[in-house]
Amino acid sequence: MDVDYRYHDGGRSMYFKGNAGDCVVRAISISTNTDYKVIYDELYQLNKAYKKSRNNKVSKKMKSATPRNGNFKKVYHDYILGKGYRYVPLIKFGSKERTRLDQLSKLKNIIVCINNHMMTMKDGIVYDTWDTRYSYWEGVKAIRTINAYYERVEAWQWWVW
Repeated sequence: MDVDYRYHDGGRSMYFKGNAGDCVVRAISISTNTDYKVIYDELYQLNKAYKKSRNNKVSKKMKSATPRNGNFKKVYHDYILGKGYRYVPLIKFGSKERTRLDQLSKLKNIIVCINNHMMTMKDGIVYDTWDTRYSYWEGVKAIRTINAYYERVEAWQWWVW
């Protein structure tokens, strides 16, 4: 397998203790090399504004604006795009075709989206607080399949897509 794993909390341990559902903050922080608290505060403000300005299912599901309890795609998607990434969906409606994590190992810097979780992968190394390379289904260990990813786009690449 071409994918390795390294523990990385994105800098969370400098500010908070304990466990949290803050994978979006960690993934963005690691991928952009930005301080965890900066990303946390920006997402907090976006969550707060979304919750206040909308009256839909997502805003009602948000118990609070804190990113430590999870984030919704409707809030973080445009934020990540604004950081210089492009979104690449990998699952087509009705298709049984799946992309495995090791198939993306040659990509330079991506934020990987799997079911209910996000992680960063740089040059074939997964950075996260737990080893997310594998999934276990009925006791069988398998390489994780990917739903989508955000790819860092360099300034000279913007015109290409």
